[in-house]
Amino acid sequence: LGLLYEEMKEYDKAIETYQANVKIDPTFFESILHLGFVSYRLKRNEEAISYLEQAVKLNPKRTESYLLFGLTYFQMEDYQNAKAKLEEGLTHDPSNAELHFNLGTTWDKLNRFDEVVREMERTLALDPEHADALNYLGYSYADRGVKIEEALDLTKRAVALKPQNGYYVDSLGWALYKLGRVDEALETMQRAAALVSDDPVIYEHLGEIFLLRDERDKAREAWLHSLQLDSKNETLKKRFREVGFGEPIPTVSQQSSTLVP
Repeated sequence: LGLLYEEMKEYDKAIETYQANVKIDPTFFESILHLGFVSYRLKRNEEAISYLEQAVKLNPKRTESYLLFGLTYFQMEDYQNAKAKLEEGLTHDPSNAELHFNLGTTWDKLNRFDEVVREMERTLALDPEHADALNYLGYSYADRGVKIEEALDLTKRAVALKPQNGYYVDSLGWALYKLGRVDEALETMQRAAALVSDDPVIYEHLGEIFLLRDERDKAREAWLHSLQLDSKNETLKKRFREVGFGEPIPTVSQQSSTLVP
């Protein structure tokens, strides 16, 4: 019943049901683990950690607890503890692709790119069709302007696995842009925007592509829309001024209809 509530996203009812189960049997691992998961989903991080500590005590070899620990600490922006928990999980199951992937994303937050690459490569060695790892590594290369041909291959593979994932399509478009294949990049990035209409990064990328094509009005419009979605992007505001677009003041009426065919 708790799992059904969880699937229906009725999380408070799921918690109530799992808690009732734990009252019947305080050692019931699955209910305690799912209490940790639902608390994490609701961003009740301290509650999640409390449940996960119980889960680890009950069954220290079950790696789901360490993965959820890592995700919870990551959500709290406590990346050192996230790394420690994910690494602890890997001592019990070194071949767990999800632990390696999430350890890689955590290394990224710690600005350790060599470790990011290592963990993404380990993830893909264990699961060559791990779409998130393909996309993450491909985008990381493209965004840094390194191994661009490999970035293109990785992002193409991710999109082939999940063609309706707008974030993956964005990564592919960005790799094409970095290779100078501007027309293909524009077509691909517009498809990404059609799939995910509320992502500021996609519109920031669109702006760069329009600017390279000397379509300045469209570039300005794309960046204003990006800033409407994320008004705290100081890097984009600086870029906006540097290219001569004046002071970026996005308005609620800014639309994206002319940017996506």
